[in-house]
Amino acid sequence: MDAELVTAKKYGLFWARSFVEDESGRVIADGLYIYQPDRFWEPFWALFERLGQLNDYCFNQLVASETKLSELQAEHDRAIEDRAAGAEVFDYLSEQIPAWEDNVAIFAKAAPIVLLASFTEWGLKHIAINLFGGSPKKADRRTSDIQFYSHHLVSCGLEVENIDELLSQVGTFRSVRNNFAHGKWNEIETNLQELSLREAFSGVSAIFEAFEDAAWRREDALT
Repeated sequence: MDAELVTAKKYGLFWARSFVEDESGRVIADGLYIYQPDRFWEPFWALFERLGQLNDYCFNQLVASETKLSELQAEHDRAIEDRAAGAEVFDYLSEQIPAWEDNVAIFAKAAPIVLLASFTEWGLKHIAINLFGGSPKKADRRTSDIQFYSHHLVSCGLEVENIDELLSQVGTFRSVRNNFAHGKWNEIETNLQELSLREAFSGVSAIFEAFEDAAWRREDALT
């Protein structure tokens, strides 16, 4: 649990819809930023379940990466105190520690964003297919799939007044994914400095919550 709490404090993520309190009852880590529907509608229920699964997978990977780096650093400290430690130990650690520092700084944080971008596109298309029988093909390649599917759902009658504001919260997803795909590490580092993983997941959750609310309002108006 200590490793989970340290990771939660650093990244803001935690197990979906779970929380931990200290002895005084103050919440010190939570995954309550992942929305849980109050009413059952299969497409949305499945969507939020998968978003929770993705959150938990990414949090687990962050914990594992941080733990691996901490273990290597602790091994290095023990080797310094151990007079019998050979040069091969330090050679190994001098390679592994910088590599895992890089993994933690870039890959561990970039991977959730790449996955979250793909998930967001899938989720919007999932709604379009299940509620409206499909979605049109995108004609303008300059428009991101997230923007395209979102505005398509609005045009189908799901009234989300602040859709552009909601989409702005995930506007850097595409840049991170494209830079990751092309190995532009300097650009990725710049992108990641502007991103909070907690805000990324809560932003995506808010987008789908808004569409679920719009869908229920439309459904209630038709009945």
